[in-house]
Amino acid sequence: LGGGTETKMRTVTKGEAIASIIAGASCNSSASHLHFIVQEGSGTISPFSRLKPVSIENCSGSSCGAGDGDPTGASGDWDWPIPPTIKMFQGYGSTWAVRNSWVGSIYNFHNGIDIIGASNTVTAVADGTLYRGSYSVGCTLSYVKLQHKDSNLSTLYLHVYPQ
Repeated sequence: LGGGTETKMRTVTKGEAIASIIAGASCNSSASHLHFIVQEGSGTISPFSRLKPVSIENCSGSSCGAGDGDPTGASGDWDWPIPPTIKMFQGYGSTWAVRNSWVGSIYNFHNGIDIIGASNTVTAVADGTLYRGSYSVGCTLSYVKLQHKDSNLSTLYLHVYPQ
């Protein structure tokens, strides 16, 4: 992931503002949200394995709180990239939306999580080097990528304006 046209921006520290969520619809998105991806090497891993447990309103199923939504189960030690309370619209992996909606005709595995929080300010989950990027998927999708310092981990933040 990433792999679009990327430009090195700067070195950042954990908690530093790095982007703002685009208000409203953007490329491949019908509403404001952060698509948050965690990469380990060349593959993705569940963001929940790295993020701290917080209060999450689960809207990833047939309706908010319906009980049929995607699992959350945050168990890591990273602060969230947006401030809680978190509202999740799609989880990681073979999601409810993949199995039960039109998105299953586009992809069969969701490589991140789709969330909103108490503000649209996105912060770095770790120290590292920040890149601004975009790639074409029938439209231009903008993102920022954080290569974590001294690690094979990187995080990607999609549907954002870099700061």
